[in-house]
Amino acid sequence: MLTPMDIHNKEFKRSFRGYNEDEIDDFLDQVVNDYEKLYRDNERLKEELLRAQQDNAQYQKLEENLKNTLLVAQKTAEEVTSNARQAAEDMRSNVAKECQNLRREAELAANKRIDEATAQAAKARAEYNRILHEKNQFLQKMHLAMETELSALKDAMEAARRNGVTEDYTAVSDVKSDEPVDAKPADTAKDGQQ
Repeated sequence: MLTPMDIHNKEFKRSFRGYNEDEIDDFLDQVVNDYEKLYRDNERLKEELLRAQQDNAQYQKLEENLKNTLLVAQKTAEEVTSNARQAAEDMRSNVAKECQNLRREAELAANKRIDEATAQAAKARAEYNRILHEKNQFLQKMHLAMETELSALKDAMEAARRNGVTEDYTAVSDVKSDEPVDAKPADTAKDGQQ
């Protein structure tokens, strides 16, 4: 990729019927300035995209951790329920009268544990949903920012075309916002214009 310095340091051969050197120098200065701005914007966008990808990776890791936590909470609730029922069965086999009292206590304890485990699972689900919502909002903001930057770039190229730049930017201006931009200005030099 050309750097602004490559454009600035470009020299052309002189010819007998050549173009006006001052006009070429002025035009090259304008091209260098515009290209340097686009070059910096491109570097900034690359950095923002890298940060967004890193944030997305962190959100995905957090999402996976929350899923694992939710599975553990559900398994724990099942184990607590199973253990409480087994304890009630063992007590009933020992003494009938004592068993009923103990079974009631065990069922109350089990229900309390189930309620606690259910509450923990609901809390984990709510946290998961909140983080997923934040992740989606973040991705939507980044998508909108990228579309805005692309629109600004298209507007700048359209303005350059209206201001007399002869390169053909139709390949870029026809790009949809969900397609990657990989356009090169068409070479407008014709035979005999050198």
